[in-house]
Amino acid sequence: MPEKLSHSVFAYRTAMNTAMLVGLCIPVAAAQTPGSPPPAPATASAKPSGAGNLTDLAAQFAKNPDTVVAEVAGTPITLGMIADRLHEFPDKFSVLPTQVVYKAALDDLIQQRAMAVKARELGLDKTPEEQRRVAEATDRELGQALIRRFVPEMITSKAMETLYAETIAGKPGPEEVRLRVIATATESDAMIALDVLSKGTDFGALAQKISKDPSAFNGGDVGYARRDALAPEIGAVAFALTPGQTTAYPVRSHSLWFLIKVEGRRQLGTPTLAESEGALRTELLRQSSALIMQKSRESVVVKDFGPTGTQGHDAPPPSKPR
Repeated sequence: MPEKLSHSVFAYRTAMNTAMLVGLCIPVAAAQTPGSPPPAPATASAKPSGAGNLTDLAAQFAKNPDTVVAEVAGTPITLGMIADRLHEFPDKFSVLPTQVVYKAALDDLIQQRAMAVKARELGLDKTPEEQRRVAEATDRELGQALIRRFVPEMITSKAMETLYAETIAGKPGPEEVRLRVIATATESDAMIALDVLSKGTDFGALAQKISKDPSAFNGGDVGYARRDALAPEIGAVAFALTPGQTTAYPVRSHSLWFLIKVEGRRQLGTPTLAESEGALRTELLRQSSALIMQKSRESVVVKDFGPTGTQGHDAPPPSKPR
């Protein structure tokens, strides 16, 4: 299971990078350096059933960033690199045992390094295209470093209180609908299900029998949900229905066809500052990052030569033939 998990992490990261052009330690035996494994963080060892907060776990590893935990073709992998990789893991990894999370990060780094070593052996790092990509990746990472450097200073308790007063305090909370769904593989199957429902069949009973959504075991009951917690196409339809209504036509989402029935609607009360902390922090992060990008752009001289380019730093673009 850990091997499959770590491979899936690297595959996910590789796919994302391509699309974008945001004891404790059990190292792989073949990659482990001589000596004992790296020391376990004291806080993590108290949580054998799960890694807990990944940020806290990364901070524990970062206390000894130069500790070498593995070597790949003679090049070191350190606890600091493990800590950096943990910051990129999704929150769902926090429920896994600490040793599994550690090994997933280590295997991810080993796989990445192994591929880099092979690429260098083939001379791929010398090609103009790859040198451009490396330079661009360096720029991206330094840009993120700039954001990491200044954002914590901008996300303060005072800033959160101000944003809460401006955007949340005194306003009604979000609206929610309670819905059931039936998911089918094809539109024709969904139309057949609609016909069956029109003849009086109970929606929940039919969902239990034919739905391909995970909620099928519960009669398709998704419970109450906010619009932003639903897939856009599902949310748009669900919030257009009144309690008791079922969609007149199937809705396509994530390669499935959905029938939706709304069973309830409610308006939540105003959330407290504590309840809003996550949303406020996310919004402040967005605002702060945007401000840093804006200020950085304003602080440098930019010369845009257009798609025709220029022959020199100050040379005008070539004139068009008459």
